[in-house]
Amino acid sequence: MRGYQLVSSSSAVYQAESARISQGVVESNHVGYTGTGFVNYDNIIGSYVEFTVDAEAATIATAAFRYSNGTTTNRPMDISVNGTVVSAGKAFNPTTDWDTWATTSVGISLKAGTNTIRATATTSNGGPNLDKLTLG
Repeated sequence: MRGYQLVSSSSAVYQAESARISQGVVESNHVGYTGTGFVNYDNIIGSYVEFTVDAEAATIATAAFRYSNGTTTNRPMDISVNGTVVSAGKAFNPTTDWDTWATTSVGISLKAGTNTIRATATTSNGGPNLDKLTLG
């Protein structure tokens, strides 16, 4: 399963380019990303990146999304866990340019076993460039 890693007491990193992508592409044309690239969301409402996470036990975690937004406007996204929105319209604010990366975080609950974490664009501007998700 792509993007699959076991969550335990230490942090786990999930590269966006290894996740399930709907209406976006993997690119590497900006500097500073980790892994082999990042996801450039299509400029459309509903484009998303979905990570599959396996937790050893039910737990509360911090989901930290590393992103770049070279525009002058927020590119908000709904963050959902197992199909339930846990943060509606989470801000992904501008980062000066597409080569500057920032992190925004949200607290989430994971069940024991397999979980999905999805970041879905909520405006016609699409989402930011998404580099990775870190759970800790």
